[in-house]
Amino acid sequence: MAEVEKKKSDGPWYWIRNDHGRKSTTATLVFVSFWVTTLAFLTSTVEKVAGLEFRQFDVAACSAYLIPILTLYFGRKWTDSKANKTPTE
Repeated sequence: MAEVEKKKSDGPWYWIRNDHGRKSTTATLVFVSFWVTTLAFLTSTVEKVAGLEFRQFDVAACSAYLIPILTLYFGRKWTDSKANKTPTE
């Protein structure tokens, strides 16, 4: 029974594991937001491909998306290190 409860509390299969080996919401958010921002940058290098038009890279929009998530991730790591505890994500 305890093994079943542990699997349920470990989180969904798509969460990325943090440096402590536990599935982490914040690490997953950072991973996804980094690749979304990178994809926006890469697609902005071309104007049109096979009939699809891409927008110019908007630094302010990507920063407004990426920076709060990075702040959440590193703030959480800093708080956990100050408390000398293992993250509970």
